[in-house]
Parts: sequence; structure tokens; C-alpha cells
Amino acid sequence: MSAVAKFRSFLIIGADEASGHDGDENRIQFLTINSDGSCVAAHSILVTQGKELDIEGICVEGDLAYVIGSHSSKRKKIKKERNWKENRETFHQDKIEDEVSRDWLFRLRLNEDGKELAKDRISLRGIIYNDPALKAFCGIPSKENGVDIEGLAVKDGWLHVGFRGPVFRDNYVPVLRLRWEEPEQYELLYVRLGGRGIRDLATVADGFLILAGPVGDGTDSYQIYHWNGKDTVPGKDRRPEDMGRLCLLGEIAPPDEDSKAEGLAVLEERQDSWQLVIAYDGAKDQNRLLQRVSISRRKD
Repeated sequence: MSAVAKFRSFLIIGADEASGHDGDENRIQFLTINSDGSCVAAHSILVTQGKELDIEGICVEGDLAYVIGSHSSKRKKIKKERNWKENRETFHQDKIEDEVSRDWLFRLRLNEDGKELAKDRISLRGIIYNDPALKAFCGIPSKENGVDIEGLAVKDGWLHVGFRGPVFRDNYVPVLRLRWEEPEQYELLYVRLGGRGIRDLATVADGFLILAGPVGDGTDSYQIYHWNGKDTVPGKDRRPEDMGRLCLLGEIAPPDEDSKAEGLAVLEERQDSWQLVIAYDGAKDQNRLLQRVSISRRKD
């Protein structure tokens, strides 16, 4: 499980691997949220068929749901069953694989029951390849500080695309802010997460919550920040009211050592806290793929 969002009385979940009999179906699944907090599978929507989309982010505003692939490259893992020479060759440049099937952002219009009414798609690959800051990381595998989209949130029609990588010098992490209708008219914002990348974003009334975690396969902890949605890069010509502000809210403890916090959704906003659900990839106990969390508000 790699993404989660709330739509009316449903949770929408997505996976970073394709499913189906032939392994060529990229679906999002709708779960009904019961009064006791449990979730039951309701239905699913086929987002796209073919190679793996690598779904990493889902967000919802009104009757529109957005689903994004990682737009990343990959390198094969070292495996003990291969010989020494084969494993060493995985580090060669010609072993890096571009996965064009991952280069899509989908927009789905839903009815009240969470059924698909219409679907469109765009790619952010051209924007990334031509951006002065991001283009240098396009040929680098995602888990090695290359381009890797994992967070997605929408606020007042503005999409915010969060990157797990790259993480720039001084630990700045990019967030791509754009509108669906004019994606080329984008803005690149930066946040600092202590060397971590963005694992997911979620919209709240006064900004966003950021789920932060390791860029690669490191052992950094998972943290949740509140962000006011503004760029955090300083400058002597910037007014205090224009500055981005981040507040560390706390750390998230995965259910086991193999679990990776990948998705974040807001179930409820309260005066003193947010009621959240965290989605985990790789949890040994399948009953712990989703975790309800209450996190207190703090002043920036």
C-alpha cells in the first residue's frame, strides 16, 4: 500500500504494484469506513491498464480525485541468488531503467458513490526534464536521490506534488505547485525535513501535513510536519509574512521493522488535533496496513 485519501464515507487506497491476473491492472480501491473505525472493501476503479503506474499519491477535492505515478527511474536490486559479477553490474549506468508507464497524473470525476464518471491524464515528465533544478536528477534511480514523486495534495484547485527525492543541499525538498489546466505555469517550492524526503502530503484548513521519511532505504524515522504552504528558502528581501513555516508534530512508529509509512489522509480536523490514517507498505500483519493516529496541533 502506497497511497491513501478520504472521499466522503470512503477511504481510497492505492498500491505501487500492478494487480490483476496478468499483472497489468493499476487500480485504486474504495473502502467503506464503518462507525467502529473498521474498513470494508466496497469497489475499485481501473485507473490504467498496462505496465506498472507505481501509484504513489492520491488526493481529493470535491468530486475530483487525483492519482499520480512516481515519474521515476529504477535500478534492479542486488539478489543473493545471482552471482557476484551480475550483482556488481547492477551499478552500471546501462542498468538504470526508465519506466514511462510511471509518468502520469490522472484526474477522475466521481459521483457520490465513488463511481467513475470521467477520466483524464497528463504527464509531468516534460516539466521535470526542463526544470533548471530537477533536470539534473532525471537519470538517477529514485532510491539514490533521483526524481521520485510520492506526495500529492490539492487545495483550492492547486495541486501540490511532493518529492521523496531529490533532497538538495541543506536538506531542501521540492514541492511542485500547479493547476491541472495550465501545468506549465508551475511554481517550485522548497521545504526542509531534516534530510528526509516527502512520503505524502495532506491538505488541512491552514496548510498541509507532510509525512516525511528516508529518501532511499535508510533507517531515518518517519515524521509528520505542519506546513503553511509557502516556500521556506530565506532571503534578505523576503518579508516574514511571506516565509514558509514548518512545525514538527511528532514521529510515527511503524507497526514492525519492515513497514514503511507511505500514505497520509486526514479523517477529521479538531480544534486541538488531527485524526489521521497512515498507510504502510510491507507490513507483516495485513491487519496493520492502515493505522489510525491522533496528532496534536502545535504552534509554529
